[in-house]
Amino acid sequence: MQLNYFPINIDFEKYQISTENYTDDRLVELRKQYNSTHSFFRNGDAIYISNKDENENIVIGNIVEKDVFADNEITASLIKHIFFRTFKERFPKYTPVDFYPFRFFSGQTKDDVIYNALPSNFQNKIAYKKLIEVQLRMTNIDKTKRFGFVVNIARNWIFNKSCAELNEENYNLINIEVLHAEILAGLQNILAPNEELVGTIKAINGNTATVETNEGYKDYPLDKLFIRKTKFNIGNYLSFALSQEKSDEILNLIEAKRSEIYNAKKLYNEITSIAKSLFSEKGQPVLFQNKDGFCFTVDESPFTFSENTLALKPPTFIFDAAVTKTHTYPDLGLTSFGPYDSITFDIKTPSVLCLCKGSNRGNFTHFLSSLKDGMPQSRYFKKGLLKKYDLQDIVFDIKEIQNFILNDYLNVISAYDEIKPHLAIIEIPAEFRKHKDADNPYYKIKAKLLSLEIPVQFVTSEKVKRYDEYILNSMVLQIYAKLGGTPWVLPSQRSVDREIIVGIGHTWFRANQYKGAEQNRVVGITTFLSSDGQYLLGDKVKDVPFDSYFQELLRSLKNSIDRLSKEQGWQSGDTIRLIFHIFKPIKDIEFDVITQLIKDIPDYSIKFAFVTISKTHPNLIFDTNQNGIQKFNNLMGEFIPNRATNIFLDSETSLIQMLGVSELKTAKHGMSNPIQIKIRTPQHKYHDKELNDYLFYDLSYITQQIFSFTYLSWRSFLAGEQPATMLYSSLIAKLLSKLKNVPGWDSDKLNYGLKKKKWFL
Repeated sequence: MQLNYFPINIDFEKYQISTENYTDDRLVELRKQYNSTHSFFRNGDAIYISNKDENENIVIGNIVEKDVFADNEITASLIKHIFFRTFKERFPKYTPVDFYPFRFFSGQTKDDVIYNALPSNFQNKIAYKKLIEVQLRMTNIDKTKRFGFVVNIARNWIFNKSCAELNEENYNLINIEVLHAEILAGLQNILAPNEELVGTIKAINGNTATVETNEGYKDYPLDKLFIRKTKFNIGNYLSFALSQEKSDEILNLIEAKRSEIYNAKKLYNEITSIAKSLFSEKGQPVLFQNKDGFCFTVDESPFTFSENTLALKPPTFIFDAAVTKTHTYPDLGLTSFGPYDSITFDIKTPSVLCLCKGSNRGNFTHFLSSLKDGMPQSRYFKKGLLKKYDLQDIVFDIKEIQNFILNDYLNVISAYDEIKPHLAIIEIPAEFRKHKDADNPYYKIKAKLLSLEIPVQFVTSEKVKRYDEYILNSMVLQIYAKLGGTPWVLPSQRSVDREIIVGIGHTWFRANQYKGAEQNRVVGITTFLSSDGQYLLGDKVKDVPFDSYFQELLRSLKNSIDRLSKEQGWQSGDTIRLIFHIFKPIKDIEFDVITQLIKDIPDYSIKFAFVTISKTHPNLIFDTNQNGIQKFNNLMGEFIPNRATNIFLDSETSLIQMLGVSELKTAKHGMSNPIQIKIRTPQHKYHDKELNDYLFYDLSYITQQIFSFTYLSWRSFLAGEQPATMLYSSLIAKLLSKLKNVPGWDSDKLNYGLKKKKWFL
């Protein structure tokens, strides 16, 4: 197995570097005077200085000694600056897009997908090019600390025709979204201009455009504005400048190349080829160095690993409290044994409001019949909801509407204010997806039903007419969970500690993406699961703004621990382990919140871990021995590792490949990032003994647990990429951000009858 990580070789443990006390003015002064030969960067209250090119005996600051790994932040900054300046010396024709992550576009014609499809006067003005990215990371694999560069490739649009040029061509720029390009002071020919999405053009007067921004109307020179580089905008321009047919040909070319672009084997070969060019020259490693004696080389071959991994295994699924009914496949287990809570589930004869368009009643009732009783000739859905989930009966209350109009739906639903069904199955047209959130009948219908504490299962007219066993099988799994059922649980590791896994999800919402737009993050502190995956409760649901998150977290935990301790009979002195699956890097304030919680609840010995689970990282895992599999007469998946392939980058960080070669659906799927699991530690209180006594650090345990929880979503029988904790809380937060646009919506309605039901699936 290999990573897209190229180790850096540093042959010393300590080094000397010049430094001065930091002030804003002094940093500006130094850069203005010496920027052509020296690099300056801040760390804490000091300015650090690297002499890259100046041979004269210029003395700036005082010499101090630093340790390569003990002072890793300073070392990392020094490596970045030396790499940047060496790149500029070796490749003067390239202008990087960003300093860090370091990004630059390939200059080779073969790396522009649409080059040969464009007329010569458009070539290099408009392009779809390879964008190369280099990031620095420090690892501790096999107890060996090292720095290394992570190399990645993306494809991005280039559009170098300014709005001034487009205006001269009589291209209509009114209501077009535009970027303002500005060369930052001192970075002429060093970095590409900084681009910011500022708004839409509302008027043009000579060489000036009036742009509607988040700060009102502003005037910009047309030659400093560029259209936003989206497929839609560029396609429109190509239709204007060339023809609709030619525009379609160019855009379709990109789509046709997608499977080639995202092919893992090709990506691996491209990354290793780029690394060879960046890190070696004429067969010898490039020596990256400054005049102060700091130097390093970089391996041109990616890091290979065979150890430092964990033998992750899919869980066995449990279908009874005595753990006598188990199966390795959840669907077959349900078919054989019924759901986990079959004996205790109290809605054995659910009443279901079914709402369809009158002209579709025949298809809809046929669909309901199959959903209830199954499809006898099928492989996976012979039993249907009734028998597969051990229900006694299902009472369908079918109502018709004449048209897919919001008021028609609401008029029917309003009649159920007093006598509430256990669930609603609602037919909607696919066209609802095209509506904006604020006007979408889907969210308004959902809001109405949830306000009545009625979970809802939507089904499109297309699926009503053309359903199959796979659609119905997944749908009834969701329906049972929405009714409050527990289809299966996972084995929990035997322990004297009690354990709760808390999922904290989020979603962003903002008025627009323009510079200066106010943005808010809705935080969903919502899901509490036991170590066997049982959904213990959803805490009081709120669409919590980020600035209220910490207070809400403390309140939420206190209430939930109080309730769970009573339900589960906790005893004074019990050890309680809280593992937080969270969406963001942790600041010290979160640790302060949990420390306060521990002090407020002295009856129990509480340990905790904050774990971030993310796909937004640069790491890739390649299996160069993977020859691919045949699917649909296509060979796919070469170099893609199997699901569960993993590596521990250090004592706090692991990577797991969740979409392996067997999970590929088409050749276009291509390479998938592994998820990164990281146990977060307090930044400034690491040596605080009291706090350290509370922390739980077992990365192997947490990694296996998160992997097992990806089999628990109850949206589908297939394993996912996210554990249920993160999926549930993120789904709730996302749905709340949509529902808050519905007039009269009140999220408090979710805190009563729906509290233990998976209404958000």
